[in-house]
Amino acid sequence: MEYLLGFPEDHTRGISMTDRYKSLGNSFHVDTVAYHLSVLRDMFPYGMNVLSLFSGIGGAEVALHRLGIHMKTVVSVEISEVNRFILRSWWDQTQTGNLIEIADVQSLTSERLESYIKRIRGFDLVIGGSPCNNLAGRNRFHRDGLDGEHCSLFYRYARILDTVKSIMDRM
Repeated sequence: MEYLLGFPEDHTRGISMTDRYKSLGNSFHVDTVAYHLSVLRDMFPYGMNVLSLFSGIGGAEVALHRLGIHMKTVVSVEISEVNRFILRSWWDQTQTGNLIEIADVQSLTSERLESYIKRIRGFDLVIGGSPCNNLAGRNRFHRDGLDGEHCSLFYRYARILDTVKSIMDRM
């Protein structure tokens, strides 16, 4: 399954098979993400700072790495401890940049964002995909759309994006 989704071999090692399949089942196809991000390669020859919301197992980070784009700093926001473990394990083996992990998107306040932006001199990319549990997938009973418990986090994504743009416009 890792191979089909474009992840490196044994990307999800070190956790149970159930957790591996669950983590992979909630991820993006790395090569598709890389295709969309490939326009950034020439724009950032010296690397970039990334805010990765709902990082999962690091599909965007793997895609950037595969494209040869150095990630100077990645602020990764992911609630799943298992997914954070997978991303951190891959990062420690492949990257030289700084990985900052945040467990809960709801703890990413304007003040905290401003602190990171000042420290690393801004984000070059904000990327991520908010949970879609209430829109599709196995959930056949509670498709509450963007008002659902998980999908409503999309609004956090939009708020964070607006906040980042506002802070960086002031700099």
